[in-house]
Amino acid sequence: MSSARLYLRGSLVVAATALLAACAQRGVTLPPAPATPAFSDGAARQLVLPDRAPPKCKGQTTTKQYASLTVTLSTKGGSFCIPEFGGFGGTVKYPSANPSVQLSLISSTTDYDKLPELGTGNAIFYLQLAISGGTTFGSNSTAGGGLTSKNIAAGKPYTAFGEAIVFSIPVQFTPCYTIATKGKYGGVIGGLGTLLKNQSVPVKASGFIEVYSGKQASAKC
Repeated sequence: MSSARLYLRGSLVVAATALLAACAQRGVTLPPAPATPAFSDGAARQLVLPDRAPPKCKGQTTTKQYASLTVTLSTKGGSFCIPEFGGFGGTVKYPSANPSVQLSLISSTTDYDKLPELGTGNAIFYLQLAISGGTTFGSNSTAGGGLTSKNIAAGKPYTAFGEAIVFSIPVQFTPCYTIATKGKYGGVIGGLGTLLKNQSVPVKASGFIEVYSGKQASAKC
């Protein structure tokens, strides 16, 4: 078992169902720019840029298998950064947490830690989580943010599965699906933080979320 998994085992998942680098060239003579095509209808030509990678989180640690980050959840609510890995990243808005606790996250695009496969096919993204202690979430979470990547297709359905591990006992959450929207860095799977509304976490615990392509659940996130 990896060191990351050992760390998570000791600490409830509190979330269940939320990218290309720029290149530079030096010393190269560029060919002449092609002529600008004419538009008979007089419409302005729009420049379409390729999707870029979401930024890395401040303070995240990246290895060949995963990226990790520890954040502090506020009693006023807010948002936390999803550790960028393999072109996946983004943010999740969450409701107030009373008392304030720390949340550790590990992002990966492969099942390197031998997690149970909860969906059909291969998951496109894995997010392991651990909360440092018991807390109660409020009802003030707002929409916004989400898991984003150029590998997520806007307009297509995706399904999130989750499992918490409390006192070494696995507890599966009800899976839900959502339709991805278009964002700055590609498709966006939003609404993850709203699942924390009115949830009570009695003790420190760990768990994970897996995101799969397609509609594999009847409930909507």
